[in-house]
Amino acid sequence: MTIKKRFLVYLLIIVIGIISILFISLYSGELLKNNAKAINILGKQRMLTQSLSKNASRLYVVNEELSSGDSIQSDSVLTQKIATIKQHLVEDGSTYQAVYENLATGTILFNDEIIKIPGKLLQKIEPELNYIVDIWGDFNLSIREIAEYDYKSSTFKKALVYINENNESLLLHSDLILTVFENHMVHQYEFFRNLIFFLVAFVAVVTSFLMYQMYSDLFKALNVFYKHIDMLGLESNNTHGMYKGNAIANEVEAMFSGFKETLELTEKINTYDSFTETLDYIYKSFNHFLPYSYIGIALLKNGNPMKVVASYGISEISHQGLAEALIGYEVSLSETSLGQIMTLKEPRIINDFEAYFDNRPIKKYSQILLDHNVKASITLPLEANGKPIGFIFFSSDHKNVYHKKHIEYLKILSNSIALSFQKNIFVDDLVYSSVLALAKLSEARDEDTGDHLVRMSRYVSIIAKKLKDSPKYKDIITNTYIVDLVKFSPMHDIGKVGIPDYILLKPGKLTKEEFEIMKTHTIYGANVLREAEENVKNKGRSLFSMGIEIAQNHHEKYDGSGYPSGLSGENIPLCARIVTVADVFDALLSKRPYKEPFTLETTLKIITEGRGKHFDPDIVDALFESLDELLVVKNKFKQVHL
Repeated sequence: MTIKKRFLVYLLIIVIGIISILFISLYSGELLKNNAKAINILGKQRMLTQSLSKNASRLYVVNEELSSGDSIQSDSVLTQKIATIKQHLVEDGSTYQAVYENLATGTILFNDEIIKIPGKLLQKIEPELNYIVDIWGDFNLSIREIAEYDYKSSTFKKALVYINENNESLLLHSDLILTVFENHMVHQYEFFRNLIFFLVAFVAVVTSFLMYQMYSDLFKALNVFYKHIDMLGLESNNTHGMYKGNAIANEVEAMFSGFKETLELTEKINTYDSFTETLDYIYKSFNHFLPYSYIGIALLKNGNPMKVVASYGISEISHQGLAEALIGYEVSLSETSLGQIMTLKEPRIINDFEAYFDNRPIKKYSQILLDHNVKASITLPLEANGKPIGFIFFSSDHKNVYHKKHIEYLKILSNSIALSFQKNIFVDDLVYSSVLALAKLSEARDEDTGDHLVRMSRYVSIIAKKLKDSPKYKDIITNTYIVDLVKFSPMHDIGKVGIPDYILLKPGKLTKEEFEIMKTHTIYGANVLREAEENVKNKGRSLFSMGIEIAQNHHEKYDGSGYPSGLSGENIPLCARIVTVADVFDALLSKRPYKEPFTLETTLKIITEGRGKHFDPDIVDALFESLDELLVVKNKFKQVHL
């Protein structure tokens, strides 16, 4: 009874430690989620300050054009524009005011959800908030005067001057509030991360100590038993008996080794800053617990949980090229048996892939597995905080190697992997989303760009896939390369956030001096991403290397006459050469402040004339070969102008 009671106490302590870790992980995740929502709202506040100033100036410009009598657009169109701008001014002003009224009460409203602000954080932003309150009354009054008074009136002009003079201050203090929230979020993340590290270490130490105590209580008794067996001469005189003795010792050793390595895995998950490092550790450390030669992870697609995307893979030489062939491949759950696995939350074993598909249709992804020597596989659903996030696959190049005992072990492993993914990818997505929001903000300054970023990402994907079919690029343009290209191509003009509106939105040809300023957006954009890259590198990650290449080099020309560095030919990174063609193709077909959209015929003529001069000939050829697909995208995302 004494041993049993001790064992229960030991087990209770371990369970309490693990529950504490899980509870703190869930609690910290909820806090970080609320902080992210607050940062999202405050980021929009920053955008609204620019939008209010821009629309106030546009209202004056459009009124001037309407009064001139020789405008390009009809009076009815200009009148409608004026009404729309006034509506946006009033709505944006009301939205801006509502957020800071809520802030003053210690809350933020996010999609009808009330997020409470801690008192200490509220005290930190109080000086900035008071400053905004001091100038907002007159600022808001000026917005409404602009919306109500004739643009030639002195009231209108005074209001416009006040808005332009105070917009920068309003933007500055909005930025300062946003920075306070961002720093608060970082501090909370670091605090809970360190707390979890401490608890994991504590649980590991306590568990190790308790295991030693159990050894003292239990296994010394077994040593007495083996000692008496030895006294009977079985160990030295009976080889069968000796084998049995060694087998028991090996089994006990294997048990403790597995327990130790499982604890180490839990610790590694909370130690590694990179999910790929964690996956590599799992692959190298656990293949003696079950047979596998490939581990793959597929995740539910963001924004469309009915689709799953192959996201990670690691394998031996027997599956060479499998990860590259699968990563980025997406398929609907309804077209696979994965939907049933997720619904039932039960793993699936296929011990003979070829036999499994004897009476079943072979889809493309299944054929990829067969072509890369996958003979057997276990599939487990991945969940984090009770919500499905994807699947993990353990596959082997041998048949009939998996048993039910493997499933139980993998269930524990899959939960650990899911928690690791949730922690690491959340941070990566947060950083990436923040930078992407800045890129979208630069596009939002010019209403004529429309769905430019969306079309761009689709165009580069189509062109890159066509290039991938060429022997010249098949080893360069992998599925992972295409995924990164689609991900970072929208950041090509992120540097335009540093270009003044009078240049960026100028409805005419730029002067030489203005063009020199415009050219700096490539360097500025690359530096923005380079700073973000340095920050994530400090955490053992690399996110923006391709984005930096694209931002800096998408205005280089194949013949070396581009900027900022005058690179030529294949000295220009391939990703930038692809984005250049896609960007120009979309720009020619789109309305911009300085031009109306060109016809498709004119656009294709210009691109043809630039083949080998402005553009890489291979990429131009890929564009023409993919023209039907590109036009489908263009027609799907047509621009709408007021």
